[in-house]
Amino acid sequence: MTKLLRRILRGVLRDDELEMVAGGFDVIGDVAIIRVRPELPREARVVAAEALMRAVPSIRSVWAQVTPVSGEYRLRGLEHLAGEERTLTLYRENGCSYLVDVAKVYFSPRLSGERLRVASLVRDGEVVHNMFAGVGPFSILIARMAKGVRVYSSEINPDAYELLERNVRLNRVEGSVIPMLGDALEHARRLRDLGIRANRVLLPLPERALDALPVATEELRVLGVAHIYLHVEGGSPERRAMEEVSSRVPELHPYYARTVREVAPRLYQVVVDAVYLPSASARPSPGGRPP
Repeated sequence: MTKLLRRILRGVLRDDELEMVAGGFDVIGDVAIIRVRPELPREARVVAAEALMRAVPSIRSVWAQVTPVSGEYRLRGLEHLAGEERTLTLYRENGCSYLVDVAKVYFSPRLSGERLRVASLVRDGEVVHNMFAGVGPFSILIARMAKGVRVYSSEINPDAYELLERNVRLNRVEGSVIPMLGDALEHARRLRDLGIRANRVLLPLPERALDALPVATEELRVLGVAHIYLHVEGGSPERRAMEEVSSRVPELHPYYARTVREVAPRLYQVVVDAVYLPSASARPSPGGRPP
């Protein structure tokens, strides 16, 4: 959305100020978050925010991201610029509704297509473990699209967990989505020890996905599928991502990879789908599903 924001701000900001609008903006519900360089004066930020609200009337609150996403909960610092001074909003995506507090949880609307892709692969009756559930966009969509599923949904951030519980009720998927507060690795071990084997595990947190992968694999059934999201720097990101997965857990055999987005210059978010074949007696075929 960088080009769109610059088009909105052309004639509103000076050319040198326009160059400091570095990263476009996200709209989550009726809240917008713009990314600007630190050297852009606050007065110019406010002018930009007010111009954005005029151009997109559905936006009721505008914030600037002032620090990168960081920490265990992946939060970012925000500065209020215009409109209502609130961070809680209702976001709609793929027929589902989510309460999101942009100051207390991490959420990216840029993964909506990926969430739909994964949910469309889930078959009726599957057991799924979403190891980094957030406020529930992957888990809830899966429960809405597939019948008779159980989606164990781990979340370590108490604020995100509270919203996950509220969103489960909001979307009427109680019993299908099972929120779990705490560390995902402990949850994976507990489910395994209880004899609960997953058809599918989701690891949508690039900062932790590879480290969590060995434990996640232990709870998979044979021919179960892992959806792994990771960051890859440099060229050939999809090939390198598949190699990372294979080297970390040789029993996982990638059969699909796609660059989801560029998160920074030459830094890519890549998803790898891999099937669990402990005997390595068969190799998966390319495509959207394992054999």
